[in-house]
Amino acid sequence: MSDPTDVGSGVTLFTAGEVRGTARWFNDTSDVLSIDDDDLEDTIAFVNKGGMTFLSPILPDLRAIVCTAGSRESHLAILSRESDVPCVLGATLSGEVADGDTVVLDMADAETTRISVAAGVTA
Repeated sequence: MSDPTDVGSGVTLFTAGEVRGTARWFNDTSDVLSIDDDDLEDTIAFVNKGGMTFLSPILPDLRAIVCTAGSRESHLAILSRESDVPCVLGATLSGEVADGDTVVLDMADAETTRISVAAGVTA
């Protein structure tokens, strides 16, 4: 496997070292409702602005969350801390992240998380 390719960064909610999982985009409530017993423990949920609260029913089951909006005081941040789910807020993606990509979050820094995709690896 080759080195991961950086595709973005965001605000670290809390340090969690390296978090690796499978990307899955959640755009609205129907994406959450369509899960139907999917195994989420390896899932890194990607959400855009305004898409934060609908993750509440599955949030504790996720490996991590990457959101393009939010701050450390946002509702998503509070729920993530309470559930001990690593979370990246205000993420800026400079590269593509597709459903099924293996994503690596470098959450060792207390301020900024590096978001990478493992090249050629799809779960």
